[in-house]
Amino acid sequence: MTHQPRSLVVFALASLFLVPAAPRAAACTTAVVSREASATGRAMLWKNRDADGSDNQVVYLVDGKYPYVGLVNRGDTMGLQIWAGVNAEGFAIMNSASYNLESGDTVGEGTLMKLALQTCATVEDFEALLAKSNSGGRDVSANFGVIDANGGAATFETGKKGYVRFDAAAASDGAKGLLVRSNYSRTGGTVSGSGFLREARGMELLGPLAAAGKLDARAILRTAARDVENPAIGSTGVEAGPPLLYTGDSVCRLDTVSAVVLEAPAAGEGPAAAAMWLVPSLPVTGAAVPVFPAARAVPAGLSPRKEASPLAEGSLALRDRLYPEIRGEKKRYMDRRALAAVRSAALPLLLAAEEETFREVESARAAWRKAPPSAEAVKALSEAAAARALGAVEAAGAAVAKTIPAR
Repeated sequence: MTHQPRSLVVFALASLFLVPAAPRAAACTTAVVSREASATGRAMLWKNRDADGSDNQVVYLVDGKYPYVGLVNRGDTMGLQIWAGVNAEGFAIMNSASYNLESGDTVGEGTLMKLALQTCATVEDFEALLAKSNSGGRDVSANFGVIDANGGAATFETGKKGYVRFDAAAASDGAKGLLVRSNYSRTGGTVSGSGFLREARGMELLGPLAAAGKLDARAILRTAARDVENPAIGSTGVEAGPPLLYTGDSVCRLDTVSAVVLEAPAAGEGPAAAAMWLVPSLPVTGAAVPVFPAARAVPAGLSPRKEASPLAEGSLALRDRLYPEIRGEKKRYMDRRALAAVRSAALPLLLAAEEETFREVESARAAWRKAPPSAEAVKALSEAAAARALGAVEAAGAAVAKTIPAR
């Protein structure tokens, strides 16, 4: 690995108060999964990212001690702010904004996560980074989820000059080894915050799977990331009812610009197994693609540019069908008829492509346990998955168009 001078950390810590204003994550639904709750033995992070915009992209960068892949806003070609990622050591990080730790908006979360990916190899490294920046302060108010290749898995409820660590192995948000967070912190005040319904739904969906030893990246994406139900009002989208469904409090909703599952290597696996699984737009309209730091590259269909990436374009067309209104609060209502068409005509195609990719990746990882792969081989695996996902998204759009003509 290329080692950067200590000035990298000093400069980046100082810049936590100097970063330019950027679209802050409006809300997110997240989970930290320890090895004890994982079906594969890999610690995992999950994040449904809710933010301004409609889609996300990915960068591969070598601007720190460790190379890494990171989730970015559309057009952030330099990766100035990272919203989830994993590095070549198997260390991964993501966050959810917390609205009861600090007052007012904060803008340092993306910068802090970038610094962590550049410089941290373990959960303990990240805690040391927080401890070092406590005295000077940092412009953050968030729940940071982190995992590593040693099996570390924790959430850090972090404010400007303090943090509290929760280890996932000792936690039980629905099952032992599972930590679920939305947009408040357990150590914050009891009045403010948001995301209470989404957090409860995350526990309801993931807890039984974790308890049964069936929680893996596939299950998270299928069970939680694409969930549009709203149990608080008895809405599933399947029942008969008015033309529009309110999904403003659902895990998968208009504000969801991507779904990410990050995997650290299991015991006995090399760093090549570290991966980011990404649906780059509304999760119910796309198929997940794996991105690996070991590939030393990002699939062309996900790389940053001013316009939507090729993998997001088709998903956005389906998103527009699901959310046909753009005025006021009407934009938070999903079209019931379009949802039925997506479930019957689109999702089978998207999930079939995703399942084939999961099979290919697990087969490759089994081989990597015996002999580390070349960067070219890992890149080819990721590119093939991206091409498969793109084909599935295009086919899904055509299938829905046959059911519901364009407006």
